Amino acid sequence: MVHFIQLVLPLCPNDQQPTPDKTLHAIVKAELTRHFGRCDAHTRTPADGRWTEGGQGRHQDLVIYEVMSRLIDDQWWEWYQEVLEKRFRRVQVIVRTLP
Repeated sequence: MVHFIQLVLPLCPNDQQPTPDKTLHAIVKAELTRHFGRCDAHTRTPADGRWTEGGQGRHQDLVIYEVMSRLIDDQWWEWYQEVLEKRFRRVQVIVRTLP
């Protein structure tokens, strides 16, 4: 069985930097391509992320990366999620899998 894995990352690394950091996204795409042999990135039209925090509505443009893998290496994904959280200065980066 092949697993479909998505990573949801902010277009901009933090609220203080309102412009996209293309270097960070290029690194992510290169790392995923090297590790999985292929990576698709939805970068032309960012996804529209919305949530409520502290009673206030928040918004963020998001980029979605997709890879496919026969096996899911939980240790590697936990490590890579931590790397991305530090790199993008986020409390949480979403990584989800679909069978």
